[in-house]
Amino acid sequence: MGPFDIFQPSAILDPSRFTGDKLVEAARQFPGGPTALVFALFWSPVGPGIPAGVLLARHVPLNPIVTFGLYALSDVLAAVVCHPIFLWLRRHGRRIRPIRWLGRRIMSVAMLGVRAPEPMQPAEGRRLAPTLARIATLGFGVDVYTAGMVATGLPIPRVAGWASAIAGDLIWFAVLLATSIAAASVADDDRVIGLVVIAAMILLPQLAQRFVPALRQPPR
Repeated sequence: MGPFDIFQPSAILDPSRFTGDKLVEAARQFPGGPTALVFALFWSPVGPGIPAGVLLARHVPLNPIVTFGLYALSDVLAAVVCHPIFLWLRRHGRRIRPIRWLGRRIMSVAMLGVRAPEPMQPAEGRRLAPTLARIATLGFGVDVYTAGMVATGLPIPRVAGWASAIAGDLIWFAVLLATSIAAASVADDDRVIGLVVIAAMILLPQLAQRFVPALRQPPR
C-alpha cells in the first residue's frame, strides 16, 4: 500500500488498512516520513484522517504530547487557511441570497440562548465570555471549521474567536486520544482500536448535543 492510498475516501470502509504494519510501511514512503504523514492525516479532509493518524502515531511511536501538538498545529493551519475564505464570504456572501440565508440560519442556531455582542459595543471583558464559551462548545461538538465560521461572523476579535474554536476542538481531540490509549491498553488489535476511535468521534458530538441545546438541529 502506497502512502497516498490512505487518503482515498474508500479507505475508511476497509478495516484491513487500519493496521500498524501497513501504516508504518506507507509512512516510510511519504515525503517527510511518519511524523509528516500523521500531520497530513490530521489535516486531510478525505480518507480515514484522524483515526489513521492516531493509530500511526501509536506505532511510530510518537509521544501523546507530540501527537496532540501535531493536531493543534493542524488546527492553527486550518485557521490560517480558512479565515480569509470565511471573511470573504462574510463580506460578499450577503449579496447571494442562498449564502445569506444559510449564514443567518447557522448564526441563529449556533448562538441560541447566548446574546451575541453588538457591532457598536466594545468586545471586551465579561461581555465576550459567553460568546467565546459558545464558540468553544461548537469546536467540541461540531468541528473547528464551523466554530471558526461563527467566530468570523461575529463582531469579536479574530484571534480570540479562533482561539476559542481551536480550544474546543483540542478538548475533543484530547478525549479522543485518551480513548484510543485506553483502548490500546485493553486490546492489541489495531482494527478494534480504530473502531473505538471512530465510535468516539461519532458519539462525542452526540453527547455534546444532548447537553448543549444550541448544538441540536432546530425543529422545522
